[in-house]
Amino acid sequence: MMRLSEPQFSCEQILDECVAGITGNASLRKKLTSSKPDLMAAGDEYLVAVGTGELYTIPPIDTNMDDDPVVINALKKSELVKVYDQYFVSKNKPARKMYDALLNSAKENCPFCGGIGTPRNLDHFLPKAHFPQFSVLSRNLVPSCRDCNMDGKGHDFATKAEDQIIQPYADKDRFFMDQWIFATYHADDEREPGVFEYYTSPPENWSEVDKLRVRKHFEDFDLAKRYSTKAAEQLGTVLSQIKKMELANLNKDMIRDVLLQPGVDAAPFVNHWQKGMYQALMHI
Repeated sequence: MMRLSEPQFSCEQILDECVAGITGNASLRKKLTSSKPDLMAAGDEYLVAVGTGELYTIPPIDTNMDDDPVVINALKKSELVKVYDQYFVSKNKPARKMYDALLNSAKENCPFCGGIGTPRNLDHFLPKAHFPQFSVLSRNLVPSCRDCNMDGKGHDFATKAEDQIIQPYADKDRFFMDQWIFATYHADDEREPGVFEYYTSPPENWSEVDKLRVRKHFEDFDLAKRYSTKAAEQLGTVLSQIKKMELANLNKDMIRDVLLQPGVDAAPFVNHWQKGMYQALMHI
């Protein structure tokens, strides 16, 4: 739900660096080199599917008869996973600089939770256990915080259109440009200073599938709780500012224009917790 810039490395560049790092396994080096055009074609298929909201249509590999099937040309699942683990992630390999650059491109903000967490590693949007052909595809590698870690969520992947969470690199613009996360502030004398309740309300002109997708994302990453917690950390300060303005005889319109609307406008992106918080406070 936070847009990431297009990766600076192409599929071909990453594959070339991985090949360069394979020094003790001539067979794997040869297989990966000869399979490069097919892996690049698979990456193109991935990008098209993301843009149309049809990533779920790419089938996972079939492991019913063989735990380690051939995936592309002569490359097996285990070999494609090895390329990632040993020749992309390993710190002593040439491709590691690309791993680090992709991780740092998020600028310390996890895209899945809107920057609440700090990315600690790259996660496979489509898990490599089921889609090893995308194991080193840059657009499938998403900087993620520990709480949002997709690889730690049982290797889940969508099999229906409405079950797709938002893909940070290349998903539909509407998910990043339209506001669909809002909040209500509940004042409570017994639990002062009160609480925020965050919820989804996608635009009416969206398709039903897209509405379900953002709700799925919101629920899967527990954004109601995590956004409410972040807003609560700031609430006491903001209410104190409001009280001081009221004591200075500023009316509600002036408080809105001087404090609350600038808070809305200063939110880093349209579905950030800060925007919902300040919008909610305009109604107290």
